[in-house]
Amino acid sequence: MADDEVRTDEIEEDDDWGGEPDEEGPAEPEASDSAASAPKRNTMLAVLVAVLIAAGAGWYFVYGPGKPPPPPPPVVEAEPEPVVEEEPEPELPALDASDPFLRSLFAAITENPDALAWLLGDDLARRIAVATDNVADGMSPRRALAPLSPTNSFRAEGEGEELHVHPAAFARYDAVAAALEGADSPGMARVIREALPILDAAYAELGRPDRTFAGALLAALDRIAAVPVPESPVLLDEQVLRYEYRDAALEELDDASKHLLRFGPENQAKVQEAARGLAERLRAGGAPF
Repeated sequence: MADDEVRTDEIEEDDDWGGEPDEEGPAEPEASDSAASAPKRNTMLAVLVAVLIAAGAGWYFVYGPGKPPPPPPPVVEAEPEPVVEEEPEPELPALDASDPFLRSLFAAITENPDALAWLLGDDLARRIAVATDNVADGMSPRRALAPLSPTNSFRAEGEGEELHVHPAAFARYDAVAAALEGADSPGMARVIREALPILDAAYAELGRPDRTFAGALLAALDRIAAVPVPESPVLLDEQVLRYEYRDAALEELDDASKHLLRFGPENQAKVQEAARGLAERLRAGGAPF
């Protein structure tokens, strides 16, 4: 029996490792590998089914029966930047037909009645060009600015060493000084730039190839700003049919500067402040100023 048991163990061992069957007859059929691994596959299948059921249950509770998952959010395409078309520059009138256009520009920045009255004259562009050129060269702009000239005569008071300009003589320019003081420097600069082609055409008629209107205007404004302000009272010396400033520095000034002295110290300061403000605005705006 011991030998048989040993033999049986050897046969079983050979069978386990795939040995050949005994020659005495076919061996009893052993269970195949697939049959042996069936319980493992069944276990794995059960786990897989459980996972699928759990996943299905989760989907059910999240989305509900018969409800598909929500679609992905739509792709939002960036809208193209709107094309901004630049408005064409307004066509300016010709020089000979420019008075209504210039009146509308300047009237929009002042309500002073004296300034508005001056705007009613003809050939505004040409008068502006001539007055600007005169002051830039140190000449009195009296003729070009005739509508702004005072109607009252010059007056002096006192005698000998006390002779001086009467305050009433300065008051003749109160309205003009007030108009300039109330002018909007940014608005004035904008108007001049807008009307510049017309003013250039008027200035070209003066036959000054050495200077443009812009250059003449800045020179005129700088000259006005540089006139010294005299102390009151402004002393005079009487000459034949005229008066002279007793202060030699004032008497030696050019005609344009002495014309400003007639405004009187207070009015002169107002005009000079307006001139400086306009010049600063024009230069800050760049070429051609």
